[in-house]
Amino acid sequence: MTAPSTTTSATSPVSWITLDLDQSANAKAGILILDRPEVANAFSGAMLDAITEKIHKATRDPSLRFLMIAGRGKHFCAGADLAWMQESAKLSHQENLADAARLTSMFEAVANFPKPTLALVRGAAYGGAVGLVACCDIVIATDNSRFCLSEAKLGLIPAVIMPYLSRRFAPGALRRAALTSRILDANEACTVGLVDVVVEGADLDEAIRAEISHIVQAGPLAQSAAKNLLDQVREQSGRQGDYTAQAIASARTGSEGQAGLKAFFAKTPSPWTITISEDFKVSPHLERIES
Repeated sequence: MTAPSTTTSATSPVSWITLDLDQSANAKAGILILDRPEVANAFSGAMLDAITEKIHKATRDPSLRFLMIAGRGKHFCAGADLAWMQESAKLSHQENLADAARLTSMFEAVANFPKPTLALVRGAAYGGAVGLVACCDIVIATDNSRFCLSEAKLGLIPAVIMPYLSRRFAPGALRRAALTSRILDANEACTVGLVDVVVEGADLDEAIRAEISHIVQAGPLAQSAAKNLLDQVREQSGRQGDYTAQAIASARTGSEGQAGLKAFFAKTPSPWTITISEDFKVSPHLERIES
């Protein structure tokens, strides 16, 4: 694995890193880092815009096999920062609609990313940060993680993030979390469906390697098609239809499906398969950088 390429600055609220997954560098991991550790990576307006911009740019990179989202330092994200909350309290109804649209754009960019997405959660994930986690396909959390839909305590509601929460939370658990603003530890978050894997902090890199080792065995086009089909199934409220037959027919006759079937019968690795090196580590890139 070669050294990462990094896009960041002293004033950037978000950093972007790519790590090579193979020697040819034709396959990469993209890591988006919430980079405001001095305020527990709390959301600001600038952060929303930066996340949206970087996600849209990553969508156009054919070398990326998956996207990871993590926070710099001890916490994933503490939700909206105090300055932004104070300003939002002064906004008119129409201005609040525009602010919500800005927030929606960020969540939609993550939720509609065409390749697998992983949230790596350490420490706190509060308010809108829970929504960001829920937008991801796979969630890995350390055992010190805490999740809270804190809006009700402020007389607010988790509105824009509710569609994403509903896709992951067990219904009754979501209702309770939204109405009470109670804190969920990592294990409870796993039980209710928000988190997929809980690990001790020291085992985070091992868990990440294990998860992405599975991801890179699957065909990239098949993964994108599966994500699109899941969206269609949800839009159809789970109803069967011609769209599922069309999906499998396209997959079987497509170049990737043909290559995968050929490799299976020949008992050879598929052309997209990658072996993840034991030295692949994400956690060193998430440490707080002292000025």
